[in-house]
Amino acid sequence: MMNNFLQRVLVALIGIPLMLGAAIAGGMWFFLLAQIIAVGVIYEFYKLAEKKQTQPHYIIGLAGMTGMLIFFAYRSLADVFGLQYEISEAFDFIMTTGLFFVLLSIVYELYRRKGSAFLNIGVTMFGVVYVGIGMGTFLGLRELFDSGAIIILILISIWICDTAAYLGGKAIGKHKLYTSVSPNKTVEGAVFGLIFAIITAIACKYIFMGELALRDAAVIGLIVGIVGQVGDLAESMLKRDVGVKDSSAFFPGHGGFLDRFDSILFVSPAVYLYVMTGMNL
Repeated sequence: MMNNFLQRVLVALIGIPLMLGAAIAGGMWFFLLAQIIAVGVIYEFYKLAEKKQTQPHYIIGLAGMTGMLIFFAYRSLADVFGLQYEISEAFDFIMTTGLFFVLLSIVYELYRRKGSAFLNIGVTMFGVVYVGIGMGTFLGLRELFDSGAIIILILISIWICDTAAYLGGKAIGKHKLYTSVSPNKTVEGAVFGLIFAIITAIACKYIFMGELALRDAAVIGLIVGIVGQVGDLAESMLKRDVGVKDSSAFFPGHGGFLDRFDSILFVSPAVYLYVMTGMNL
């Protein structure tokens, strides 16, 4: 037990400063970190899918997902390489790239003839969209604010939400939340997580993100507290469907990439949509 605890602490001591530092640095550093995470997540997603007798196209999926990340990071990457950019050109890029990889996946399946073509193409493209949009909008938020503050706010809110949900469930949890997917989660724990996610987001607003309106901080905390926990349940559903506890053992004591970043894959698109439609930047 103590060995597992020490492993978790060590991974956190290394991982947390790395993520926060990359968020502050931005540019190529943040893109590279997001790309590494995305590669790990989509690889584990495809490995889980293989347990359901599908044959995802790894190379096509990885390439398509990378194309989506490039789209969301278009401004930083253009600045790094000294290129001019237009948002219309970025949209043209992602539409053309998406169509290309869909067609490539279909053509590849014509020649491979292994398993179900419907399932193979479907799970490949689903991985591209699921991970590409999840991590892409994570990058996109850094682009929209031109600062790592929003990323740090989201990360801290997710971490506090997870911790509060766990401790609250342990302390007073009596009513099961979703036994068929995650038997240990409780309604009380989920409420604790939601409350502390909102409190944390508001606290971050006053500590280091004063330009963020109080309403917007509260809404982002609400998104983290609800959507983030739904993302965790969704990943638990996938793991339960294939009969595994963790997506991998890459992070000692923490599981795999999909285990660690499942909430981000759900929270980032939701916050990105809110920022694009409900906030004045």
